[in-house]
Amino acid sequence: MRTRVLVHHAVSESLDLAAGTCSAMPEAGGILLGAYRGADMEVTGRTDPGPGDERQLFSFTRADPLHDAANREAWHASGGTVSYVGEWHTHPWSGVEPSSTDAATWRSETKRCGRPMVFALVAPGEWGLFVVRPRWPRPSISRLVVLEAGDVGVVHG
Repeated sequence: MRTRVLVHHAVSESLDLAAGTCSAMPEAGGILLGAYRGADMEVTGRTDPGPGDERQLFSFTRADPLHDAANREAWHASGGTVSYVGEWHTHPWSGVEPSSTDAATWRSETKRCGRPMVFALVAPGEWGLFVVRPRWPRPSISRLVVLEAGDVGVVHG
């Protein structure tokens, strides 16, 4: 079964903006916030890098507590339906293909959470969306394509 992911327009626009400004900059990233809709997911928000994050030319480590605070706030504000569904980060020096480090990190995080997760890679001029499913013996990674756009956002599958 193919997972579909609805990305709200505000999130798509913020990823477009990051794609337009990330070239030759230290990597940036944050978490994706959203909800599970059966086998599908909805991405309603994201966090920006914070001062406590580690931004290097070829790596990003999410360390600022603002990401966890945003997750808790979204959870409480939504009555327990919106929470951490994945992560995003930039690849300012390359394209929208996960590195071996990305793939290993995504598989580990998906295994830890025990549910499908969504990851966005942002490169100069473009961004891509990936779903990682917690399969045995190791989680699978699938790149998504745009299926359709609507009033709320863009559906990837």
